[in-house]
Amino acid sequence: MRRLGVSAWIYGDAPLEETLARIAAAGYDAVELPGEPDAWRPGEVRRLLARHGLTPVGLTASCAFPATRRDLAHPDPAVRADAVTYLVGCLRWAAEAGVPLVQMLPSGETRLAPVATEAEEWRWSVQGMQVAAREAERAGVRIAVEPLNRYEAYLVTTVAQALRYLDEVASRWVGLTLDLFHANIEEPDLPGAIAAAGARLWHVQLADTNRQGLGRGHLDLPACLAALDRIGYAGALVLEVMAPGPDPFRAVKDEGSSALVDAFLRESLARLRRLGAAR
Repeated sequence: MRRLGVSAWIYGDAPLEETLARIAAAGYDAVELPGEPDAWRPGEVRRLLARHGLTPVGLTASCAFPATRRDLAHPDPAVRADAVTYLVGCLRWAAEAGVPLVQMLPSGETRLAPVATEAEEWRWSVQGMQVAAREAERAGVRIAVEPLNRYEAYLVTTVAQALRYLDEVASRWVGLTLDLFHANIEEPDLPGAIAAAGARLWHVQLADTNRQGLGRGHLDLPACLAALDRIGYAGALVLEVMAPGPDPFRAVKDEGSSALVDAFLRESLARLRRLGAAR
């Protein structure tokens, strides 16, 4: 059966145990953890996950630039090296914590244009990902590249670009994440994009078109689930919803945000179950 999970970062800076408790209380059986290897010991996280009956399905590497020096495509070789070191750290931590997959962006999040040339930055990113892919094989943890929409990144925004990127990285340890919120902005045909991704699609994140709970926007969720069935997708479906507010990059907007996210999660789970998503 497909795991139905939640990305933990949507509860902001809340203590991890509190976040895991909310995810479990909403009825989910899986979680996508924040990619901060220095924040928690792997054994401690294993115990928390067991306590709340949650399976880890992914680790989300944070590549916000310049808030962090994590950008595989940056012209500064020191920044690129820091990004590779960070990704390697995420892979090693994931292996110890029993997390099967680490998500990584090909370029820094919120950097919307090249500083050098796009061709140079593409090449630097591919080379850095190839280095990380060798560590992924040693660790036994896969890497999934996530296209973001044009308002949050620039180098890889579509499935077609992501597949070309994977071709150049040329590692069986690097595949694709598809976030339907981002894909709804960039893909003219969402089921077609899922079909194009095929067996290289390893991880799926869900939110409606307004990034709220499923059913609160105009996402054609039945068509997307049917497309996932056609390609035999057996990975997790992970909710990445957010409370509405003026800052789209801040998870918790006010004191009512967490309770509203709780409601989004419960509504979304009920809709996924009605549609038979946990196959």
